[in-house]
Amino acid sequence: MRLPFPWLPLIALALAACGGDEESYTLEKGPFLLVDRERLAFDTEFDRGTYVGAASRNSLYIENRGDQPLVITAVVKNAPSEFVLRLPDALAEGGTLTIESRKTALIEAEFTPKQAKTYEGSFVLKSNAANAPEKQIGLAGVGVTPPP
Repeated sequence: MRLPFPWLPLIALALAACGGDEESYTLEKGPFLLVDRERLAFDTEFDRGTYVGAASRNSLYIENRGDQPLVITAVVKNAPSEFVLRLPDALAEGGTLTIESRKTALIEAEFTPKQAKTYEGSFVLKSNAANAPEKQIGLAGVGVTPPP
């Protein structure tokens, strides 16, 4: 028997290997903060930058790899006003954000330069995480003059 699409089994095998199997890693004891990067950069690839007056967006992926709930108690920004953080509702309203075991959350950031220059800053995630009770995340962007 000949399959009409000989590549179909290969695709199925590749997708199965990628899987979303929650059991593919061992949970740490207590709440455990995992972020997908240490720094959010905005349009800095290939020495580009963000046009003055335009906005560029980025996001930080947060996951709890612990066996107990992770509670983010605060997000403290130490950066110029050109960086704006968009927090999950619970944090934005002054409360705390609870991330259950194996669950995720996002913090979105926007960069809108007012001048053609380099901008840097950071923010700190304060939590009950055993591995990082205060996790600093860098912010970096370059404002560039738009073409005439």
